[in-house]
Amino acid sequence: MTPEAFEKLVAEGMNRIPERFRKKIDNLAVMVEDEPSDEELASVGIKKGTGETLLGLYEGVPPVKSAYREFPDRIVIFRLPILEMARSSEDVPGIVADTVRHEIAHHFGMTDKEIEKIENGKNG
Repeated sequence: MTPEAFEKLVAEGMNRIPERFRKKIDNLAVMVEDEPSDEELASVGIKKGTGETLLGLYEGVPPVKSAYREFPDRIVIFRLPILEMARSSEDVPGIVADTVRHEIAHHFGMTDKEIEKIENGKNG
């Protein structure tokens, strides 16, 4: 999959975020990179060479925790790990959309545990 086609999937993933949340997204840059750097892996406790990787990464301070943000928060979606995870090209759009949704949830201050509960259908 070309980088341009992948970026289009990320844009489509952003468009799939419910409008009531998209309206509240402010001061956020969404980017695509081929793969996470050693520093990005280390920032979430992953050591290179362990077989673990990142599909996406949120960097910033959720607006619910601070009103002042000089620089934009940043979400990075990593193309190569997603392509490696997909069993077929038909899987890629869903993985991208799920990754975008997951990172947007971090932007709104949700933890991985909270996101996992929602993803698993457990709201309490």
